[in-house]
Amino acid sequence: MATIGQWRANLRQLLHFIAGPFAPGEADQILREVTGANATQLTLRHQDTLTRDQESTVVRLLTERQTGRPLAYVLGHVEFYGLDLLCDERVLIPRPETEELVDAALAALPPPVPGEQPLAIDLGTGSGNIALAMAHQRPDIRVIATDLSADALVVAAINISRHNLSDRIRLLQGASLDPFSRRPLANVIVANLPYIADDDLEVEPSVHDFEPHLALYAGELGTEILTDIIRDAPAVLKPGGALVCEFGLGQTGAIRGMVRNIDSWGEPIIHQDTAGIDRILEVHKKAIS
Repeated sequence: MATIGQWRANLRQLLHFIAGPFAPGEADQILREVTGANATQLTLRHQDTLTRDQESTVVRLLTERQTGRPLAYVLGHVEFYGLDLLCDERVLIPRPETEELVDAALAALPPPVPGEQPLAIDLGTGSGNIALAMAHQRPDIRVIATDLSADALVVAAINISRHNLSDRIRLLQGASLDPFSRRPLANVIVANLPYIADDDLEVEPSVHDFEPHLALYAGELGTEILTDIIRDAPAVLKPGGALVCEFGLGQTGAIRGMVRNIDSWGEPIIHQDTAGIDRILEVHKKAIS
C-alpha cells in the first residue's frame, strides 16, 4: 500500500492527460475526498499510508475521471463560495469565476438597513450556488431563484435545504423573467444564463459531452438570452436596482450596444475576471428624477 505522498505524485501523472494543468488540483481533490483531510493536512500527512479500502476508492474515482466525466460529477459535490454543494449531471458545474459574479452582485445590493429585506432574483439558478452564496453572505436579504429545468430545481432545493436557507430562498420554474409580473420589486437581478453559440467549436469536450446543453447554449449568436434579459429586466427592478450577469468571450461590444439601446439603463459597467477577460456586466436602472 502506498502513502498519501506517493498517491499524490501518481495521480498527478495519471490525470495529466485528461486534466492537463489542473491535474495537481484534481489529484488533491480526490485524496481529500478519500482521506477527509483538508489541503494543509494532506501535505502534513504525506507519509501516512492509505488503507486498502481507501486505495480501492481512489482507483474507482480515477478510473471514472479518466472517462472524461468531470470531477465534480465523479465526486458528486463541489465547493462554491465556501459552501459544499450537491452537483451532478442535472446542473451546470459552478465555476470559480462565477464567484466574481457573486461578488459584483453583493456589492450592487443596498447596504443593510434594520427592518428592510432587499430582494435578489437569481436567473438560471442551476445548483442554487449563486442564490445560496448571496443569502449566506447577506442574512438580511431574500432571494427568488428560477430555472427552466425541473431537474435543476430539485438539485437546488436539496442544496438550499442542506444549508438551512429554505426560509429565505424561494424557487420558481420558468425561463428567464417569465415567472415574474412586470412590476419593480427587485434590488438586484443576477444571472449566469447560457451565452455560448450553438456552433461554437471551442467548447471543451468534457463540457459539451457531460454538462446540460440547456444551461450552455443560447442560440446562433450566443447572446439571444442575454438580449431578452437586458430588454426585460428594467420592468422588474426598482429604480437604482442592478442587473449583474455573465457573458461570453468577444461579446462585450454587443452587450454594451444592447444596454445603450434601452433608455431605462445607465451606463454599462464591465468587470473583468482574474484572467483579465471581460466577463461580467453590471448596469443600473436609472433612478426616477
